[in-house]
Amino acid sequence: MLKKTPITLWTTVLLGLFLLRGAIVWSKADFPRRPKLLLIIVIDQFRYDYLVRFRQKFVAGGFNLLLTGGACFADCRYDYATTSTGPGHASLFTGAYPNVHGIIGNEWYDHSLRRTVNCVEDPATKLVSGPDGAEAKPGFSPHYLIGSTLGDELRAATDFRSKVVAIALKDRAAILPGGHSPSAAYWYDSQGGRFISSSYYMPALPAWVVKFNQSPPAKHYCGQKWAALPESGYNMTFSEVKASPNEPCPGPKFLSWLGQTPYMNEIELAFAEQAIRGEHLGKNDDTDLLSISLSVNDYIGHAFGPYSPQVGDATLRTDRALASFFAELDKLVGLRNVWIALSADHGVSPNPAFIQEHKWGAGTAQTALLRKAVEEAMTGEFGKGDWIAAIDGPYIYFDSEALNKQHIQAARAEEVAAVAAASVPGVAAAFTRAQILSGNLPSSPLGRKVSNGFNPQRGGDVFVVLDPYALPVAGPTSTTHGGPWNYDAQVPLLLWGNTFKPGVYFSHCQPIDLAATLAAALGLTQPSGSQGNPLVEAIQ
Repeated sequence: MLKKTPITLWTTVLLGLFLLRGAIVWSKADFPRRPKLLLIIVIDQFRYDYLVRFRQKFVAGGFNLLLTGGACFADCRYDYATTSTGPGHASLFTGAYPNVHGIIGNEWYDHSLRRTVNCVEDPATKLVSGPDGAEAKPGFSPHYLIGSTLGDELRAATDFRSKVVAIALKDRAAILPGGHSPSAAYWYDSQGGRFISSSYYMPALPAWVVKFNQSPPAKHYCGQKWAALPESGYNMTFSEVKASPNEPCPGPKFLSWLGQTPYMNEIELAFAEQAIRGEHLGKNDDTDLLSISLSVNDYIGHAFGPYSPQVGDATLRTDRALASFFAELDKLVGLRNVWIALSADHGVSPNPAFIQEHKWGAGTAQTALLRKAVEEAMTGEFGKGDWIAAIDGPYIYFDSEALNKQHIQAARAEEVAAVAAASVPGVAAAFTRAQILSGNLPSSPLGRKVSNGFNPQRGGDVFVVLDPYALPVAGPTSTTHGGPWNYDAQVPLLLWGNTFKPGVYFSHCQPIDLAATLAAALGLTQPSGSQGNPLVEAIQ
């Protein structure tokens, strides 16, 4: 037998020590290093470039808290073609696209009901707006959402001890992030000026919500106007409401005006502070999740466009509202115990006036010509008939009963309609249902985005994509989103907390990577349909 040389002996000893050290480190590793509270903020219609354009005017504790101390992904883009509020929120929290989670739009045509449905409507539920139980009005739920969310997986992993609470102004922006089994979801009743829920979540509002609503949060803003912050440099008044003599405030006219101002973010965040107190979030042994969607930025952006003074001022006010909220969060939970993620459900296009002034494109798309062209083509091919049941978003839906009655093959009707649609000025492409289902789409980014946005259960018969900067809006100053182009698709993705490496990352990512990253960092099973990838470069 050969004798071990000193080198071999030392190698063996060192290797043993290394393995022992590894075993000791692993046994003591605090994985997962879960926070007391995971806060996910979604700003509705918030482009990534807002964080760059307005940063010099941000305060220390708002966006700058996340930008200086967190991981910022500078090239984060949705990879699907229907960039709207419902699909965006569902994608962020499921880690999947509409082809998997099923929320293809804020609404879509339902052949079985022969009408358009809202993505969160649920006649089996009732609205809950007070302590006395449900109203007679139909409520809302996530029953159209297919598969689990990050919050669902967190709740299941802790035997439902973790609390998941979702808050927004819009119903869909609270319901879809909340998932199927949250502790609660709340949204704002703009007519009543109060936060409400659904019998899907609770039989009656808890006492802390009732108390918040009893002292109308809008009352604090009575008599105010929306004027530009002095530091914004705009030096103008954007809007105000003139009360009639003896008109109570907040009355219907005032609530309608207030709902289009950045003051709504302050009201929503004040409600979120009370939710932290009322639900005892961050005070448990298990991680809680609070989702907040700041919806009013979308209303302002639609009305004025991303390069308007109104959007500039709203962004600065959002920054300051977040700074106040984060400071309060530090008192309530301690920021050292919190992870914060921030993103958006979609971006937005410049408005037609801006587009035309700078010669970027047509500015508007005459969508009325689309229906006319398709109807004429189908009448010429198949004879007179009511062939179109609905045109909703990018989809043309046929009346299947009319086609069957005339023994018209669906694939042929799709071809005729797609060719006609593609011939309309302002239309970039039109794809048939048969094309999408068979995978016979162009091998291109656009083809992939169409496929990711299409769900066989709910998608239409023809998928229409408008040209870049051709918007289906009526006026020159309003704008919209919903297309595959980067101005609609690119959004921020920020991760802040003790498990994330601060810095700016230029590697490409998708917003669906958010759920994948947080699930991995929390040690959870990925949401059922998650297609995203953990952003490992940003994890400590």
